[in-house]
Amino acid sequence: MQKRSSTAGAPLSKARALSLPGARRLCAVLCGLPFLATLAVSCSLDPVHRAGVKNLGTEQSNLYPPESEYHRPGEPCALCHSAAGPANSDYVLAGTVFWGPDKYERRVDQAYVRIVGPEKTKKCFVTNCNGNFYVTSEEYKNIKFPLLVSVERVNKPGGKGADDEKSIKVRRMSSHIGRDASCATCHILGLRDFGSPGQIRMFDTEGEVDAAKVPLASSCPNDLPRETLCPEDRL
Repeated sequence: MQKRSSTAGAPLSKARALSLPGARRLCAVLCGLPFLATLAVSCSLDPVHRAGVKNLGTEQSNLYPPESEYHRPGEPCALCHSAAGPANSDYVLAGTVFWGPDKYERRVDQAYVRIVGPEKTKKCFVTNCNGNFYVTSEEYKNIKFPLLVSVERVNKPGGKGADDEKSIKVRRMSSHIGRDASCATCHILGLRDFGSPGQIRMFDTEGEVDAAKVPLASSCPNDLPRETLCPEDRL
């Protein structure tokens, strides 16, 4: 997720607030008023949205680099990365891919996330070393729901060997994404019941992950060579 401004949550000057578009401009002006300073958690007039952002809690710097594309894996990205803020970038789709159903630290680096829209538009995005992927409106113009999504991880993304682009695992959603830009709205960390299928995962058990001997990122971020394009986008 793209880095947010270091001044996020701080009062805006009136001049800067008036330079923002539409609803954000109105919200920023109001949030800059002393008697509305309590809205610093999320500059939104929607109490439900403000509560949702607040409930995310603080960043956990011991688990990921805060306010970076690697932060908050498995959380609802578009809750903050939306027109309501407080992030300064909007995502039309974003999520995190894990290897298994339970272990938070086992996230999938360089997975191919393929999306098919109702008008047969096709896009593919690659997860970063923390398993995160995010799609801006510029990267997927005129996105329309519902969407079909599949995730693939190959042996060595971008490799030139005969088996490098051979699949370790392909996982397809059995249903579609109806309208929500955050995968984690439904794929909730630590919850698997009638209300949620749990985190996005390549395998249904951690034992299968162990047996597959999948590649795990030793640290994130890192300086290792990586592929940032899906095979169909390298032409």
